[in-house]
Amino acid sequence: MSEARRRMPHGAGNDSRLGEFIDRETLRFVRDFAHPATLVWEALTSAEQITRWFWPCVLFEARKDGRYRFEDEGLSWSGHILTFDPPKTLALDMGVTFELFEAEGHCRLIVTLKRRALGWSPMMLAGFMGWLGRLTRLIENVPQEKTERFANDIWESMWPAYERLLRHHVTGGEKAIYRLHFSPNDATLSPEAKAHLDALTALLGARADLKVVIEGFGDDPCTKEESIRLSAERMQEACAYLRETGIAADRIVKGFALGNYHQLVPSDTEAGRAFNRRIELRPTF
Repeated sequence: MSEARRRMPHGAGNDSRLGEFIDRETLRFVRDFAHPATLVWEALTSAEQITRWFWPCVLFEARKDGRYRFEDEGLSWSGHILTFDPPKTLALDMGVTFELFEAEGHCRLIVTLKRRALGWSPMMLAGFMGWLGRLTRLIENVPQEKTERFANDIWESMWPAYERLLRHHVTGGEKAIYRLHFSPNDATLSPEAKAHLDALTALLGARADLKVVIEGFGDDPCTKEESIRLSAERMQEACAYLRETGIAADRIVKGFALGNYHQLVPSDTEAGRAFNRRIELRPTF
């Protein structure tokens, strides 16, 4: 093995490498592997392997203009493959391009994300840290249980970093996300929540180019179905408040009401559960 290859942060050494904003519209991740590009390419283009590191993939037609579809927890995403050049370039119409560069039996993967119409999500960017870590562990044959523990831990540790990156490089210092927290099994807006909504209203009033995406999450003592309904009610309360302050309905985008899912911090204390009971309002920077 060459000295350059030994110095590469391949394997788990990739994990702490944050994505970098090239400009306000483009973010890039770099990962190095002590394996040939063909091995990584297979993990990028096999539906079975994609399911193990990315999202549950029920369809992946490995060709240019081929279709792909992901399904998870009753949600579905689908689209087409824009570029398919084995084992070098894979581009999906969801704004993601994978490029592989090989030398001396190892390879570098560059993942380029383009800003979508609804802006950047720090939660999604932190998710990519977990997904790429899963990819690394798939290629290194790490047991899946150990991989999932890593993915959960890295997501919890990285979402604050991406909120900061967005404030520095994209939002001009404005908040990337406004979080409203709630009492257990309650959708009532607190005075603090209304103050956050007033601040968001001021931002939207000053920036006519922005919309806001609202999504709901929970950590409530209730069933899954009840938690989803409660998340939707909380989202509706925030939506109604924004409308009353003069924000047009077509500038408010209702996302997913996910209930007791996608928690930011561990749920083993009341303080943690209180922080997880939230809706997130994301300006479309």
